[in-house]
Amino acid sequence: MLADTQVLAKTPLFQGVPPQAIEVAREAFVTRNYPAGKLIFEAGDMGAALYIVQSGQVRIYRTYLDGRERMFAYLGPGEVFGEMSLLDDQPRSASAETTVDSVLLVLYQDAYWSLVRKWPEILHNLATILARRLREADLELEVLSFEEARGRVAYALTKLRKQRYGDGLKMKLTHQELAQLSGTSRETVTRVLHALREEELVKVGSGYVEILDPAGLEEVLFGLR
Repeated sequence: MLADTQVLAKTPLFQGVPPQAIEVAREAFVTRNYPAGKLIFEAGDMGAALYIVQSGQVRIYRTYLDGRERMFAYLGPGEVFGEMSLLDDQPRSASAETTVDSVLLVLYQDAYWSLVRKWPEILHNLATILARRLREADLELEVLSFEEARGRVAYALTKLRKQRYGDGLKMKLTHQELAQLSGTSRETVTRVLHALREEELVKVGSGYVEILDPAGLEEVLFGLR
């Protein structure tokens, strides 16, 4: 099965490239089907491919020696991951696993460089993706190092809204998942969500969180309220 050109066209890797580049890329990607809960790769694995989510959802995480998991992101259609393996020969820095049945597009290193030789814009786009990741990591480090639980939870919700749902405000999300993303406990997340609900910033239901006031939530993140 060939890659979906609509998905490729909206992914940041192919922003600003001519339509014929996407048609050629469509042939370069390998389409893989993964069931829910399938490990795509593990931290420490060697890799020489990047992935784009065509449909479904992937979580990016790391498991530490004591068994704790640190969640970094949930990725949906059009999102890119595993891109660093195209530029260095180092092991994977995190693990990736599907959370639902998913279709992933895989671009191997040789095919990637073949595309870049024809359309150097793709290389620039990859650099932009990596720069964005670095900025997000810097902000996350600052938040997790200095912010109290309230700010951490606000950060995780804001990040999810932009990363996992675009402009969507209602997120299927458990308190445990939010705890892993914010570096706090499930009990702390429940307490913070209750307070945010009282301030009418979020609405909390069974297995979901809906952001009612995105601007207000960002004010919480930056300590403005």
